[in-house]
Amino acid sequence: MKEHYQKLVEQQSRLNRLNHLKEIAFWDQATHMSEKGIKSRADAVAELSQIIYEIECNENIKIDLKKAQKEHLSDIEQANIQEIERKFKKKSFIPKDLIKKKQVATSICEHEWRKQKPSNDWKGFLSNFKEVVHISRVKADILSQKLGISPYEALMDDYEPNLKEDTVNRCFEDIKKWLPTLLNDVMKKQKTITGLVELTGPFESSAQKNLNLEIMDLLGFDFQAGRLDESAHPFCGGNPQDVRITTRFNQKEFLSSLMGTIHETGHARYEQNLPYNLLEQPVGQARSMSIHESQSLFFEKHIGCSAQFIKRIYPLIKKHLGSSPSLALNNLQNLNLRVKPSFIRVDADEITYPAHIIIRYEIEKELINTKLEISELPELWNTKMDNILGISPKDDFKNGILQDVHWPEGLFGYFPCYTLGALYAAQWAAMIKQTVRDYDEVIEHGDLTKIFNWLDINIWKKASILQTDALTKSACKGESLNPKYFKNYLEQKFLN
Repeated sequence: MKEHYQKLVEQQSRLNRLNHLKEIAFWDQATHMSEKGIKSRADAVAELSQIIYEIECNENIKIDLKKAQKEHLSDIEQANIQEIERKFKKKSFIPKDLIKKKQVATSICEHEWRKQKPSNDWKGFLSNFKEVVHISRVKADILSQKLGISPYEALMDDYEPNLKEDTVNRCFEDIKKWLPTLLNDVMKKQKTITGLVELTGPFESSAQKNLNLEIMDLLGFDFQAGRLDESAHPFCGGNPQDVRITTRFNQKEFLSSLMGTIHETGHARYEQNLPYNLLEQPVGQARSMSIHESQSLFFEKHIGCSAQFIKRIYPLIKKHLGSSPSLALNNLQNLNLRVKPSFIRVDADEITYPAHIIIRYEIEKELINTKLEISELPELWNTKMDNILGISPKDDFKNGILQDVHWPEGLFGYFPCYTLGALYAAQWAAMIKQTVRDYDEVIEHGDLTKIFNWLDINIWKKASILQTDALTKSACKGESLNPKYFKNYLEQKFLN
């Protein structure tokens, strides 16, 4: 008999269903909700969050965990117990009134940000953001004392369990050493490319959406278990059986929307292919946000941005967007590989993108560890942009410090996962090429399931059965995360 384990399983199933509703509420707020609905929605989601919190932190969990560990459990059941216990400990440390306060503060801040960003209203944003930072610091401080880690590590742990500042610092300092030289070499090489034609729209949003839908289908997205919509900031939400992804459209050019959709499709494929029999349990969920980002970045950069894939989808581009000099195949391939420092993270090329993440990581780490005042953010942002990328948005807040949704939503500790995900994606690609010998040919003409099968076996179906490092070693013949694969990949792609 596994009486106590079964109690925990049933409880986790209930939590899964409640979190599904919460995810859909977020999706609706970002895509369809009326202007006057924000306060009532914030209160409703806060109420739901409190219900979830009370279930997650019920003292009976501690009793059932202790007794379940004495029951005869399989390896997967033991892994599930480990995940339940890890989440229970963290949740139980946070007072329930703080959970509700954060939910209200972030809902209001995010909603107002959607108006403040286009109007370049930093001062207006600050009025709500101060409360988000305050609550995030309180949470981080509580967890820091309970877990014996830094406040910022306590928040990173929400997205990548057990991730330490030293690990991120080591990876990012390594990147900062070679990134400027690589950027300089690539930009020199690209000066030899002549005849580049900028995209000339307009590209109707409906045509772009139809193109994106066909590409999603090519990449294996299950439309019976998800959908595509439009929002101010692209994201992937919902749950594995109801994945909601969004993109945004710019009628002057279409590549950012297309690549954004491919990126979110990578997230969605991971969710849609998690082990079906474990979907309602913590062990059946995605391992971490770094691993999640490795999937989206593999889809976007290693498949979507490749010259081979652009050639493959070129007939679809002509079908939906027509023909013009700017839409010539060679021109699209060169545009998609162009490297140039820019202000916007989500539109950045692969070489400058890590710099955007490093800037945000260094700022929010000091902010949460209380080494930085909120009023100092714009000046520090501009200084770091200038130091790393040689450009500064100055008072252009909408293209600077206001550009991302993460901070108004209180998602501190998330940003490092993007570049860690890029490191993992490059390592997966290197491993896949050892199995799929005709990798480039497969992307251009072949059956993409050869590539997806490797991901399914080594990443998707493993869910959270293994810890991140164990998952990496399992997929990479015993090797842990190694940044050399990322550097080699960029050099090969942009210089050779």
